Amino acid sequence: MNFRKRLASFLIDDRQARMSEQMPTIDDVDRSYEATNPFELGTFHHKAKQPRTRRQIYTMWEIMQADPQVSEALSLHVTAALGGHESTGDMIFITPSDHIREGGRRAKELRKKVEREAKHIAPIINRHVFSLARQAIAYGDSYARIYTDERKGVLDLMNNRFTQPSLIMPFEQAGRTIGFHALEDEDKQRTIAKLSLEQMLRVKMPRIENIPQMALDVWQDRTTLVYDLRSDNPILPSEVGGSFLYPIEDAWRDVTISRAGLNNQQIADSVKQAFLTLNMEGMPAKQRQGYISSLTKMLKSYRDQIQDAFDGGEALYGTKYHVLPQYGEKQVIQSVGDLAQRVAPLNEGILMINLRRLAGGLGMDLSLIGWADMLAGGLGDGAAFHTSAQVMRRSMLIRQACIDAFNHLMSIHWGIKYNEWFEPQDYPWQFDFYSDQSAAATEMLNNKQNRANTLAIVAQSLAGLRELGFDKETNQLMLEDVFGADINLAERVAAGLSARPADEQGGLMGQEAGMPGEEPMPGEEMPVDDDVDDDMFWDDE
Repeated sequence: MNFRKRLASFLIDDRQARMSEQMPTIDDVDRSYEATNPFELGTFHHKAKQPRTRRQIYTMWEIMQADPQVSEALSLHVTAALGGHESTGDMIFITPSDHIREGGRRAKELRKKVEREAKHIAPIINRHVFSLARQAIAYGDSYARIYTDERKGVLDLMNNRFTQPSLIMPFEQAGRTIGFHALEDEDKQRTIAKLSLEQMLRVKMPRIENIPQMALDVWQDRTTLVYDLRSDNPILPSEVGGSFLYPIEDAWRDVTISRAGLNNQQIADSVKQAFLTLNMEGMPAKQRQGYISSLTKMLKSYRDQIQDAFDGGEALYGTKYHVLPQYGEKQVIQSVGDLAQRVAPLNEGILMINLRRLAGGLGMDLSLIGWADMLAGGLGDGAAFHTSAQVMRRSMLIRQACIDAFNHLMSIHWGIKYNEWFEPQDYPWQFDFYSDQSAAATEMLNNKQNRANTLAIVAQSLAGLRELGFDKETNQLMLEDVFGADINLAERVAAGLSARPADEQGGLMGQEAGMPGEEPMPGEEMPVDDDVDDDMFWDDE
């Protein structure tokens, strides 16, 4: 009876455990939410961020790039990301991957192939990498036409006005690019050219910000999240995104308006005007009209004389007389002055605030984009260009996009020439950047230097702690309380500090081997152990 009760209790406990561990699924949610959630998800379209068409967005970014400050900031970001060799100017280098440098069945063969093909592909990439990266951070995407040969592989790239991002529409399937539509001008007609991944290279920047934009008029289901397989997803046109210019659109507008206001006011202040009053009391109407016309003609002549003097005319060498007839005391001219003349100086504070917002959104110091009198900076002094976390963050994004694109290009070249394809993790090549002048490399070198200095100081402190000769418990207590090390690290280091040096261990072992605890006095002989076989110290010969 007790056995059955005990067995039943086991079964009940097991059932209760299974019930408590069973987790509900999304199908267990109340079905009524499905009817209301379509109206609750998403955000409202604010008037400041209305959806725009693809052409409107690209047009806005194209206009912004005409601003010299914005253009220079984008170019500096590319320089910071790609760097450049001080003598050859190369920005990207192709080297054998790390996993084939350590040996292997095909490692030697692959290394030779990579080194041989790098001499062919690297110059092609270096000719176009700057323009591709520059266009990519401005528009979010950049493109180049790939030209190949069935035996030699990739021959060259074309990146010009025919491949500008606004003329090319990429198509994606669950985030993977599958092909392109490109606008062509054929016999004065606009046609579409269909290009594959082997014909067009795409540098795609990561989509960080979501840009409100109107969906293209396509008659296709846009459902994507319900599919588990990528191949089941619909093929849709890629949306615009990834540009560095989107976050600064409002700041750029404010800068443009503030600058235009200052320029207009400065021009208006440079225009000198004078208001005159003329007393014509008692003058006949006909005489009054003639007097006013002659006075107006004289003032215009005075203006023309000044213009002639600016041009180096005869007005510089003679005297021009202006006669104002006067009848009694009636025709007296009095000057009221310039009613539009500015009294207070121009205020540049609003413009500078907007400029700082613009520079902050671009991730670039104002001193590097035309305001050199404010702060020190640039490639020579270092300053913000080398130490800015904003520059380094954008450099990582640019490198990531370029490496993905050039891995695709190298795969096409390798597949055509050797009929061999690799998974991304098995590429026998890798792309390196010569970027000692970039913020990313500077941060890396500074971190290594700081770590090395820290290690040297810690090693010096540990050497001093060892010289004190404390036991293991005392050393561990000092490492935990004073140095702030965790328990495991403090315990291991304390054990190493309390261990005797090798020479001390050797001395102690020698005393144990010699049996007597002291060294023999001069003239004495070492005791010999009769149990030791002398033949063990000699060779078999």
